[in-house]
Amino acid sequence: MGKLLKRVVLVLAVLVVAVAAVAWAGFRFVEARIAAKMEPPRLVAEPEPASDLAYRTLDGQPQQLSSARGKVVFVDLWGTWCIQCVAEMPTVQKLYEHYRNDAQVQFLVISRLDSPASVRRYAQRNHYTLPFYVMEDDDIPASMRLNQYPSTFLYAKDGTLVAKHTGAADWSAPGVIAFIDGLKAR
Repeated sequence: MGKLLKRVVLVLAVLVVAVAAVAWAGFRFVEARIAAKMEPPRLVAEPEPASDLAYRTLDGQPQQLSSARGKVVFVDLWGTWCIQCVAEMPTVQKLYEHYRNDAQVQFLVISRLDSPASVRRYAQRNHYTLPFYVMEDDDIPASMRLNQYPSTFLYAKDGTLVAKHTGAADWSAPGVIAFIDGLKAR
């Protein structure tokens, strides 16, 4: 009986590892396909006033979008559970690295429906240095409610919404940097 139990446990362990490997490979395949199809962000036809978005630091400190007025603000609503969000995050990181020391540009990478601990783990596991925040579903202003993730919003220094994009985008594209630089100059 002892040998049979050991064999069953060994077979089950091998099966679990095999299923995990197939799932991981499938996730990476889907992630790569999404990354290959990412589009540049779209401009808003008519600039809109900013909604005052409420969110929290990973340490629980409340924040408001209005506190960033006077800066170009990049807001990315995403989730660790969203394959498209995970696929585009390296391009968000690359864009952030370009503006990391620029006081005129602020990044708000806000996770929806994730705990601060899960966002921290995700950031550490992927070596991201982005400024991550969290928010509850109820904290989203009606004007920002969309049915697809990620959803990204760019605000001019005067607080008007000038670009938004739903779905994965290549945020490291040269056109995005030129657009943000243009917003800084206004």
